[in-house]
Amino acid sequence: MLATYRANENLSATFGVRYSGRQYGSLDNSDQNGATSFGYSKFLVADICVRYKFDKQLSGSIGVDNLDNEKYWAFHPYTQRTVLAEAKFDF
Repeated sequence: MLATYRANENLSATFGVRYSGRQYGSLDNSDQNGATSFGYSKFLVADICVRYKFDKQLSGSIGVDNLDNEKYWAFHPYTQRTVLAEAKFDF
């Protein structure tokens, strides 16, 4: 699920939630522990991003993925909390 709130023409904020229930990697669903290499685990993570448009060509954003620092696996461990920053110039 993803929702964006646009405060004005220049400022917007986006909030997202990602969910996956229990998954299995074997044909007979006999996986015992999803939090290991080659395992799959359930997860519920939230992400947020704020974007500001300075002028017609220049914008910047900052965001955080996996706000609650959830530890989950899908064959390998996914990244935990990650901070992102972006500067963009359109020609």
